[in-house]
Amino acid sequence: MKQILIIIGSVLLLTSCAKKKDDIIAQVNNDTLTLSELKANFTDSEWNNLSSEKKKEFVQQWIKLSLLSQEADRLKITEKEAVKQKMESAIKKIKANALIASKFSEITVSENELFDYYKLHESSFRKKIKEYKIQRIFIKERAKVDSVLNELKHGLKFTEAAKKYSEEKIGKNGGYAGFFTLKQLGNKVGEKISNLKKWQYTTVKIDKGFFIIRYYDTRIKTLEKTFSEVKEEIRKIVLENKKEETYRQMIEELKNKAEISVSI
Repeated sequence: MKQILIIIGSVLLLTSCAKKKDDIIAQVNNDTLTLSELKANFTDSEWNNLSSEKKKEFVQQWIKLSLLSQEADRLKITEKEAVKQKMESAIKKIKANALIASKFSEITVSENELFDYYKLHESSFRKKIKEYKIQRIFIKERAKVDSVLNELKHGLKFTEAAKKYSEEKIGKNGGYAGFFTLKQLGNKVGEKISNLKKWQYTTVKIDKGFFIIRYYDTRIKTLEKTFSEVKEEIRKIVLENKKEETYRQMIEELKNKAEISVSI
């Protein structure tokens, strides 16, 4: 009968100074899994962020894999030539990936490199924003707002209402305020505007009174993103470029030192 011994208490799964590095945390017949072997499947960052439940799940996966592997050995499946070749290929891939990961871990990206890339490709980092052409009437008292709204409802033109009732300087010119992004308008006013259709108006309470406000035109404006907005995006690009170059150079150096022949 197969014996499966599993020691996967959360205390053993977590790194503990009270336990030795190679304490066995799971065993399937003669196969054992130590804490250090478990940790070897993760980077330090991944391990530190891994919950106890996830660690237990990984141990359970290892147990299933061990059972299947042992059964394959018992049935002598691993002695078949095709299987041996696949195993050898898998080992090569693991070695190659370990080497690549080791080389990639040495790569660093400085702040200067990020900024240099940004300046060189500045035109590539653009964003499109929607702007609303705003017309508004500013009124301090709520009662007056209701009166103006009533007149608008009964046919008074918005521009005429602004000239007649608005209590800010631009009211004399019909309340035309110009183009604004929703962000520039602020959360309260921007939210109201975003829910309107062109020419429709609404009332918004602000600190010093009220706006009767609408938009009558929109446009899409293209702006270049700031360095701080795209720095992390650039970091990924520069890091990926460095990885590609590191890999290319590594292959070239190894080729130059090796004897290679191809007959296919």
